[in-house]
Amino acid sequence: MFLMWYDDDRKKTVSEKITDALAAYEARFRARPNLVLVNASDIGEAPQSVTIRPQPFIQRSTFYVGIEDLP
Repeated sequence: MFLMWYDDDRKKTVSEKITDALAAYEARFRARPNLVLVNASDIGEAPQSVTIRPQPFIQRSTFYVGIEDLP
């Protein structure tokens, strides 16, 4: 399950937006996400336990936060 997070605040860095999105996911689902899907122009830093993956279909300033099943 993914949480879609939109944040177009130009005063925040992409890393801050990703951190906010991760916190919102944890608050909503009571689970720690390990994947964030972003637009290629929105790649930023994230905690080491989280993978940032660019996707062409994601709009700018939009972050899809979720859990990827690992093999």
